[in-house]
Amino acid sequence: MKVKVQIMFVLLICGVNPVRNSRAQSTPEKGAISNGVKYPAFAGAFLQRIINSPKNEYTIRQLYEVRRLRAGRSAVAQKMMEEVLVYRGTSDASAAVALSDNMFIVADDENNILRVYKTSVPGLPVFSYDLTKFLHIEPEHPEADIEGATSVGDRIYWITSHGRNKDGQLRPNRYRFFATAVKVEDENIIIRPIGAPCKNLVQSMLKAKTMQHLGLDKATQFNAEKLSKKERQKLAPKEQGLNIEGLCASADGKTLYIGFRNPRPPLIRNSKFSLNALVVPLKNPDAVVESSAAPIFDEPMLWDLGGLPAVPSSDSAITDYRHSGQAGLGIRSIEYSHFHKAYFIIVGPHDESSKSALYRWSGKDDEPPKFVRDLHTLQKDFTPEALVCFKNSGRLLIISDDGSLDIKVTDASECMEGQLNKDGTCPNKFLIDSNKKTFRAIWITP
Repeated sequence: MKVKVQIMFVLLICGVNPVRNSRAQSTPEKGAISNGVKYPAFAGAFLQRIINSPKNEYTIRQLYEVRRLRAGRSAVAQKMMEEVLVYRGTSDASAAVALSDNMFIVADDENNILRVYKTSVPGLPVFSYDLTKFLHIEPEHPEADIEGATSVGDRIYWITSHGRNKDGQLRPNRYRFFATAVKVEDENIIIRPIGAPCKNLVQSMLKAKTMQHLGLDKATQFNAEKLSKKERQKLAPKEQGLNIEGLCASADGKTLYIGFRNPRPPLIRNSKFSLNALVVPLKNPDAVVESSAAPIFDEPMLWDLGGLPAVPSSDSAITDYRHSGQAGLGIRSIEYSHFHKAYFIIVGPHDESSKSALYRWSGKDDEPPKFVRDLHTLQKDFTPEALVCFKNSGRLLIISDDGSLDIKVTDASECMEGQLNKDGTCPNKFLIDSNKKTFRAIWITP
């Protein structure tokens, strides 16, 4: 009864007469028109949150803020829509997929363990699965660096960075494309590997005629016999080396879009120079993992997510631009939302710069992604790394890689040897007790 009263109240303060819509059978969708009543753009999502709220936490004052939000005058109301959740058990969250309306699975780019969490119960994972054996990991450098994930039915495809380490050294374990089957029955979780991991995905790209002009050979240099230390360091993922971070299934599930954080191939369009985010469609992902078939790629897509107003006058100007804060942004995460019938993309710089943003793409080749909002302003030191779309929700869950956050510890014994900071804090990723490691997630309504 209390929930119904709140719903009627929020409709009234939004300027909607609930009596006129008394025959409505469900909560209105965003911006929907029902029985002649047009709901405000935010009303459906906000009402759904009231209905789903386990503690009925919305006060009259908070509901009043919605009316102010409608007039575009309330930062408080906007913050209400952006819940911050803290999960434990890992820190470098890098890829995630929804398993149900209340559950998601996440990978960490510092280890090979998949962890399942409940959105409604932030804290430790409810299930975990170690992929090390299935991925045929070499023990000397065991990190696979999982960076992207997407689901097709109960199958989840995963992709690693396919890049060198931070010093530009080759690490074979980082070249994997693979799949798992994940089933949730009465909150019982079963994870099963599918087929065999593909270890030559990027090598196959280098052979594709449609990708000869993208500079992938320069970003990998697999065949370079002797590289100086300086040359090798330039091939680090956050310098000039290759780095894959996005993976997304098409709306029909037949194609996977592979998103690159780096390189960002240059183009000149209408006298404007730009470094472009690269997306490569993989047409036969099922055959690649099930029968080790050779990957088949479609025409790559280049998206201008930031550029210069004019063509640089020299090669040195281009080099300066590549390393500037205005350089084109790359793909950090991409996912299709069945609720919105659109793709959402987290974009960010190729290096350690903090800028990040959310874009929306219709899925049409002739329509570039459109800017939605900045993300780096969500919370202090928030590093958007993964995006989760839930089938029955208009909200998106944005996940931060919090491995570099400094955590207060009581003494050096809580931190890995040699990693304690001078101020007595320990980087999140180096905490010895994994249960004390954390990552944040924020709900947003695009």
